[in-house]
Amino acid sequence: MIVFLVEALCTLVHLLALTVHADVQVPINSNWNSGFQGDACFDITSELHSWNITMTFDLPVLSLETWTADVVEIREGGKVFVLQNKEWNKEEHVGDKLCLGFQGHTNGDMVPKLTASISGLPNGGSNDPTTTYTSIDVTVPFSDVSTTTLSPVVRNRLVIDGNHFTYNGKRIFLSGGNLPWISYAHDFGDGQFQSIKNQLEEQLKKLHEAGGNSLRLWIHVQGETSPAFDSNGMVTGLDTKGTFLDDFKELLRLALQYNIFLFPTLWNAGVDQDPHHRLDGLLRDSSKLQSYIDNALTPLVKSVNAHPALGGWDIMHEPEGMLNPDVNNDEPCFNTTFLLNSGVGWAVKKYDYEQILRFLNWQAAAIKAVDTNNIVSVGVWNPKSNTDQFGMFDFYSDSCLVKAGGKPLGVMDFFQYHSNSWHGVFDDVSPFKHSSSDYKVNKPILIGGFWETDGGGMTITQMFDYVYKHGYAGAWSWDLLGEGDSQRAAIAHIKDYTDNGQIPIVLQ
Repeated sequence: MIVFLVEALCTLVHLLALTVHADVQVPINSNWNSGFQGDACFDITSELHSWNITMTFDLPVLSLETWTADVVEIREGGKVFVLQNKEWNKEEHVGDKLCLGFQGHTNGDMVPKLTASISGLPNGGSNDPTTTYTSIDVTVPFSDVSTTTLSPVVRNRLVIDGNHFTYNGKRIFLSGGNLPWISYAHDFGDGQFQSIKNQLEEQLKKLHEAGGNSLRLWIHVQGETSPAFDSNGMVTGLDTKGTFLDDFKELLRLALQYNIFLFPTLWNAGVDQDPHHRLDGLLRDSSKLQSYIDNALTPLVKSVNAHPALGGWDIMHEPEGMLNPDVNNDEPCFNTTFLLNSGVGWAVKKYDYEQILRFLNWQAAAIKAVDTNNIVSVGVWNPKSNTDQFGMFDFYSDSCLVKAGGKPLGVMDFFQYHSNSWHGVFDDVSPFKHSSSDYKVNKPILIGGFWETDGGGMTITQMFDYVYKHGYAGAWSWDLLGEGDSQRAAIAHIKDYTDNGQIPIVLQ
């Protein structure tokens, strides 16, 4: 009898831990046309080794997407969705917060009501539907059962606080590098991502292991394979074969797995390789630019908005590469003679600042029209074009951007300076000759492009060290594919620094 009671008690304990339930109403945070999105978090009070979440809507949902789980079952004509943990997040421990962000679409402009519940399997259990468990007929008070509680929250996001970044309430320093491409202009869309996915994941893994937390990488470049254009130069979609969104979501999933914030750089002006005049059309023709915003950029931003691995958006790499420095204009924002003999226009002297600033302003505004919490920047070739100190002029100020494009939302949230020495010497405006405070701006300054080859005699480790210790908000070296070993060593060198913000993060 004693043996039987002990066995029954053990089975009871197993059952009490077997299923963890919480049934609550989850609010929808925002909706548009037929789309909606929401967030909820589970406070974990039992050790879980796998889990399912059941989402029950009061009306049929045509599609449901989330970044932290897989949809494994759809029932009742799209009213019930069962989601299962990813391999990388199946382990949840007491004190953890399991956050689930979701986005879906209904038929028409209807906002569904949602009830969510979670169930988990403990002690190495499997959520394979073929797994069976011994059960006994036991009644226990509900209050004795280990439970989680679910409450709606705003998902943790990268936030700007004055001249630095914060995440989950803590000041952080963005440390990482540029991975501009695996296959130049052929990484995303039209089925191309699968051929570079393994290499890209390896780079994310190595960056994470080095202690980095962020990565800047290029998307459209100059329109070689994305977005899709018609014969008149109007943008018709993100790509021709329809794989771009899936590619991008898979990229973000990988970044989330390795706790890396991604900063996608949409366009590149550092070279003149636009034989089809695709990027050229967007810069010169506002109707073509609007077609890109309507048919590519806005759908992309909506589809991944508030993804936990999306740090922010970088509109363009070094616009000065195609800038004509000999445009005299009574409006200082468009008078490029400030930059005569500075090196701008090294690729081609093709555009004036009014065109470039409109291009940036409209896209930044479109990104923030989806969500004003989105963070936007542009990577400038040198602080000379992005500061009003040292006798320079700040072309990327809020006032200049709005003057060119007319959209108040279309301003930069942080400044991103690139810096390279010339004949072994940094110029007098270089961030490697100043502290962040010397530029007298009220936004974070991130040093987004530098390397030892043009490092003014500094080692790459000294450069990372300098950026961290002189008040800048982040450091991204150029580039991890070509210079990865030494740059990751430098990233590892500063990973435990805390005075200017912590570096290792856990994305939620």
